[in-house]
Amino acid sequence: MNELEKQTKELPLIEGTVNLLSISDDERTTLAKWATKTGYVLSHAAPLKKTPPPLQMRYMSDHAGAVPPRVGVFGQQSIWTADFNQIQRNQWRHMAEAPPKYPAPPDGTYKIAFQFRCLMLLVAHWSDPKSMPMISAGIHIPLWPVDKLHITYYEQLPPLDMEDTMAPLDRFCTTLAVCDLDAFIQP
Repeated sequence: MNELEKQTKELPLIEGTVNLLSISDDERTTLAKWATKTGYVLSHAAPLKKTPPPLQMRYMSDHAGAVPPRVGVFGQQSIWTADFNQIQRNQWRHMAEAPPKYPAPPDGTYKIAFQFRCLMLLVAHWSDPKSMPMISAGIHIPLWPVDKLHITYYEQLPPLDMEDTMAPLDRFCTTLAVCDLDAFIQP
């Protein structure tokens, strides 16, 4: 994990001097591993007592820091509103014509978002294999898995209250949605 810290520090993304869209796949992988590890540590330090499943943390330990299966990592660069912010929410918008299957997210589902100056990162896991996360256009930059196509939705969002330093991070976290795969499979 010490080597992962060193590799991540070499990416000047926190100050916004390098664009997140310009990093290589290897750099995305390194950043995704670091974000996942950091998200898990922050989750354990938060007073919410809602940490990711121990099996996912054990997976990272057993697989040289690899991001666990079905975990997505997303990034965004924003204006600098604070040196550090963190949000852990388990609220998911359901992007489907039918009412959502779940009144509450299924067990093992989580979103951990944090911001270091200009860099926002989101580590998310939706545990139902018949559904998948859905990114918001212009808000989420997929970092992991590197080679996965993502379903994107488009929505006009109200302006942010920039007096609230948490507003950009909150929008980044809450706009990651979920959709049922059945809606995209043609009979």
